[in-house]
Amino acid sequence: MPNVFLSIIIPAYNEASTINTSLSTIVSYLQKKSWFWEIIVVDDGSVDETVQKVSEIALLNDNIKMCISSSNQGKGDAVKKGMLFAKGEWRFLCDADLSMPISNIERFFSDRDHIPYYDLTLGSRELPASKRYNEPWQRHMFGRLFNLFVKLFMFKGIEDTQCGFKMFSADSSKAIFPLLSLKGFAFDVEAIFIANKLGFSVGEVGIEWHHRSGSKVRFTSGTKAFFDVISLRVRYLFRKHKSDIK
Repeated sequence: MPNVFLSIIIPAYNEASTINTSLSTIVSYLQKKSWFWEIIVVDDGSVDETVQKVSEIALLNDNIKMCISSSNQGKGDAVKKGMLFAKGEWRFLCDADLSMPISNIERFFSDRDHIPYYDLTLGSRELPASKRYNEPWQRHMFGRLFNLFVKLFMFKGIEDTQCGFKMFSADSSKAIFPLLSLKGFAFDVEAIFIANKLGFSVGEVGIEWHHRSGSKVRFTSGTKAFFDVISLRVRYLFRKHKSDIK
């Protein structure tokens, strides 16, 4: 069997209303490419029909696979499971609602050699090439505040840590995710921090981003993310070298 070039990892929690359309859109896009690919949906303890709907689609397409958690553990936990289950040379984190058009995945690749720009390439809503559509101003301001918080307590140089679209090389994925401890929405910050400490290249590319109703980000989960960043800062305070990460 040929090596998988691209794995798309989709964390899902109660996505029954959107998952069929999202998977159909992604499959239609990938079928036009010469890549060998797989889609991995990681259900994070959904209580709706997400598992049933994905299972039905997977029966018709061997490239679609599923991991199932018996209870809701958090987005970070779902992403970790998917990344470590994946086989691709490149592993793309993709939000289930496709708030970024899947065709934007080409922005993560170099035009010259069709390899992603970095070991960890972050989709960003905050670069000059980025475009946002229909985002409530409160959510935007909350995101800006969180990013400022990250810059003060963790690292500088990244304008958007929380966008749900990220490309990992297989090597970076295998190194980062076994060390990941956060299960909630701040897992992105820890993953980027570990990547930097381990010497992987990290950078951003501008994307188009459309706000979707039904976002899983809530005030409580957003507030917890701030406390998670503080806990990370305390945990890694005296770890100056990459050998200290473990």
